[in-house]
Amino acid sequence: MNEADFQLGADLAGKRIVVAMSGGVDSSVVAALAARTGAETIGITLQLYDHGEAVGRAGSCCAGRDIRDARSVCDRLGIAHYVFDHESRFRDQVIDRFADDYLAGRTPIPCIQCNMGPKFTDLLAAARDLEADCLATGHYVRRVEGQRGAELHRAFDPARDQSYFLFATTQEQLDYLRFPLGGLPKPRVREIAPNWGWGWRASPTARISASCPMAIMRRWSRNCGPRPTPAAKLSMRRAACSGGTVA
Repeated sequence: MNEADFQLGADLAGKRIVVAMSGGVDSSVVAALAARTGAETIGITLQLYDHGEAVGRAGSCCAGRDIRDARSVCDRLGIAHYVFDHESRFRDQVIDRFADDYLAGRTPIPCIQCNMGPKFTDLLAAARDLEADCLATGHYVRRVEGQRGAELHRAFDPARDQSYFLFATTQEQLDYLRFPLGGLPKPRVREIAPNWGWGWRASPTARISASCPMAIMRRWSRNCGPRPTPAAKLSMRRAACSGGTVA
């Protein structure tokens, strides 16, 4: 019996679900649940870092080791997996903008900018190119059908709710997106994972902001002269890590 609803009707045979995969447990469980429905399931991952820099890195969204983890999960599930290189777009729209905003005295939240740009815009475009019926992610939010269309609601698990980071999701995007983990608590998701025989490695929660402090320091050196002090570096890291988590 499925514990997640992909909101595509009772019979998913003949449907195609694309799953956004970061290499973490949440998106991997979504892929497994989707495959179990009988729908054709495809995993896609955005490579957000330079390939040479990303190899071996873990704990940052869509880095080298995490991409390998996503591919390994797809191999075990017997589903296709595609990787799209969006490193330059991620750098321009998220990393560099974070650095510019920070140096201008603002408090940026890079996860929101990523969701507004590379994550949803590019992933949705890729899913539509693959002629999928929906794009499913591991975010902890609920999609509820309202009188005027799909609505974004808080997750069942308040400790994991990510609705704040998706506030800019458009109606058109929400109509196409699915969040099958929104009605589950995180401990239950971790209980589900071993059902597919995964020896899940313990890893820190992925953060897209892992490269932001270095970007700020490069901008600081370019625009402000001397490198920032250790206290300033600590402040940058705290600002970057306030951006929240990704699924």
